[in-house]
Amino acid sequence: MNAELTIPFPFPAVVEDDNLNVDILTERYAFWDSPATFQWFEARGYTLYKRMPTEEYALMPNNYTVPRLPSEPFVRAEYPYPYHENYSAFSKDYIRYELRILQFLRHQNLETLKEHCLIPILDILPVKGFSFAVMPRWGSSIYNPAPNTLRDVVAIIHSMLKDICLRNVLVNHFSNDHAGPVNPTREKLRCADQLSYAIFDFDVSIMVPPEVEKSEFRLPYKMSWCGSYNHPFDTVQGEFDYDPFAYDVGTMGREFCQEYQHLSASLPLLAPLLDGMTTRNISRRFTAEQALQFLETELGQLSDKHLEQEFFEATDVIEYDKYDRWHQLPSNFVQKWAVYKEPPLPATTRFLRWLYSFESLVHVIPFVRRAAFHIWRFPYRPSSAIRLRH
Repeated sequence: MNAELTIPFPFPAVVEDDNLNVDILTERYAFWDSPATFQWFEARGYTLYKRMPTEEYALMPNNYTVPRLPSEPFVRAEYPYPYHENYSAFSKDYIRYELRILQFLRHQNLETLKEHCLIPILDILPVKGFSFAVMPRWGSSIYNPAPNTLRDVVAIIHSMLKDICLRNVLVNHFSNDHAGPVNPTREKLRCADQLSYAIFDFDVSIMVPPEVEKSEFRLPYKMSWCGSYNHPFDTVQGEFDYDPFAYDVGTMGREFCQEYQHLSASLPLLAPLLDGMTTRNISRRFTAEQALQFLETELGQLSDKHLEQEFFEATDVIEYDKYDRWHQLPSNFVQKWAVYKEPPLPATTRFLRWLYSFESLVHVIPFVRRAAFHIWRFPYRPSSAIRLRH
């Protein structure tokens, strides 16, 4: 029980090329598959999955794992545990600065976590320099299988407005990953509106004191670079700080644009919703609560027949701030929601983005803009300075 478990690799790793990436994965698979790791977790009440055999000519170990312990063929969801065909504990190695958030979540009650779409922390197992967070296993690849109707799209958007980045989100159903794109069980659960989604990854999250005024809270521009997926363009004009709450909504809005903006002609509410979530005017951007309220209000006016229209994939992905989500909509609808319609990129914005694209200026422009902001905010008054010297 007290045997030491050593993590034999640095974390996080810097991936420089594909070969290094293969080496890193192979090393980490070897750690999780080692008898020492299995025995360490088993002594603490957790049974790790076993890895499927590696194919003969594969360059790296098989990434699929299966349960070691038998379970019922199908188990219904009961929060925090999901619908599943097999079950085992799921552990992951986290960067140390997540630990405070994980410890906080561990002491929250299940109803609070469920309301805020968060995976519960069942246990935290410390080793030298690391901690393992143990959570109920949920399923990944929340887009699988692909939606069949607009109703499926709306269900995903409705749930995800409570969350952030889709790569950091799990769904309360897991099964064979190979069958994800065509899994009939998940498809039936989604059609019956029985799927739930929850955040599980907090590696670039921060804890904000409860007394902070959200509308005035700002973070340094460098922190907007954290993460790697679907950032809104809130700081690519050389801004020196940003609103993290609006940034999160913009991140989700950009994700929705990438997946669903092409459906605006069939589901017109997407045009004002997505423009409201991604507008460059941060003070006018939807909050998550406002976006959810807007969606629920507009959905109440749509018929079942409308929502049963067939879903179709986009033939081309255009960047969210360049795509016109309004061009095929009725003029009366456009007029009704004109206040949300995002204007084209102005020349000044395009110019600042061009300047900011030069690596040598990524810190210069924010410095200049900060200096200009303070000069404008507290202008120097020569006459006052002269009077003080007398």
